[in-house]
Amino acid sequence: MASRYLSAQPGERGIEFRVSAAMAGLGFAVWMALSACGQVQPSPPEPAAVDDAPRDWSAFNINDVLPEGAGRDLVLDNCQSCHVLVPILVLPLDEAAWYRSSLEHRERVEGLTDSEFEALYEYLASNFTPEKEPPELPPALLDSWTTY
Repeated sequence: MASRYLSAQPGERGIEFRVSAAMAGLGFAVWMALSACGQVQPSPPEPAAVDDAPRDWSAFNINDVLPEGAGRDLVLDNCQSCHVLVPILVLPLDEAAWYRSSLEHRERVEGLTDSEFEALYEYLASNFTPEKEPPELPPALLDSWTTY
């Protein structure tokens, strides 16, 4: 029995058409790549000015970077059993990404009721978004985050 992808049946497009279409697509991709070569590419943004003066982190308080709200204590009491708070603070997610994260994390915090778990993720999704600038954190805290 011949595969429809290897032989053309009357009224059907056979392998010859598929090869021609693939070659045309490849030719278009090559043309696009070559036509972009002569164009001036934008320069990367200038790096922000670096303040070389060491910052005094002795007064750093985690309460300053975790806003008050329902779910805050749940984050503090549960998320750190597996990892430090650094990924939450410096890798803000949009609402869809927080939802995907909740699906991955539900079984890790079995001690929470569904309503508590929902409150925890509502807190994260409303406070740690790409629209909000991540907080500055002490180097020692950043260094404590090796992998997630």
